[in-house]
Amino acid sequence: MLRSWGLEPVYPPAMLEGWGYLAGDDKTRGDWLQGALLDPEIRAVVCARGGYGASRLVEALDWKKIAAQGKRFVGFSDITFLHLAWLQKTSWMTFHGPMLASRQMLEGSQESRDSLRRALFAETLSELFPPLSGTPLQTGVASGTLWGGNLSLLISTLGTPWQPELTDSILILEDVSEPPYRLDRMFQQLRQAGILDSIAGLAIGDMGRLKDQYSSYTSGEFWLERLRLPSIPIVTDLPVGHIADNRVVPLGAQVTLDAEQGLLSLSSST
Repeated sequence: MLRSWGLEPVYPPAMLEGWGYLAGDDKTRGDWLQGALLDPEIRAVVCARGGYGASRLVEALDWKKIAAQGKRFVGFSDITFLHLAWLQKTSWMTFHGPMLASRQMLEGSQESRDSLRRALFAETLSELFPPLSGTPLQTGVASGTLWGGNLSLLISTLGTPWQPELTDSILILEDVSEPPYRLDRMFQQLRQAGILDSIAGLAIGDMGRLKDQYSSYTSGEFWLERLRLPSIPIVTDLPVGHIADNRVVPLGAQVTLDAEQGLLSLSSST
């Protein structure tokens, strides 16, 4: 697919060998990643898979050198830890979006593939990120910097130097195959850590099944009654996450969450 777009994929063959549940030991993977980010011949880094152990790499990366070599970086799921580190350590955006060897790409929608292509070729942010449509859950309109990614990985940053400062941001979250009680536990942790009370708006992508065999609540009741979310604009069902129609979103961009119309879009000032 990349070659059909006129690109030449470059990757170390050893990444296919694996190292237990990882693609390589920490030094090997860190060297691959930093080498790609610093190589002037490489224009973009697109993750192949979700990146178990991504949190093991951030301390060894040379963030000053990386910050000076701004380029396009795409991935999601466990890659969320790298996205959050990037947004703290550099001034450039990253793209939360489909990965090349993931099921979501191999079996994904044409819209998802088109979204990835725009992320690699678009010359303007407005061309790269058309508005995404979801379901309004709690009305209002809010603007701020877009942060987020996988809920479980955001939780894993709490209490570490990589915990993001999310005040007045738009937080976008997704997760996969987490039963309702675990989603509840993670959202309570965000609430108790003060994060949910500091954000301006909440954008929710795919979270998998929100019910179990014991539950009769609706999706809206789950979010608003069970999770005790704050009174901020909330939009659910956005095409983001572990689904076939997984669109690219620019983390670090200035966005507006319109929970009257159910839209996540670039702010007019962007």
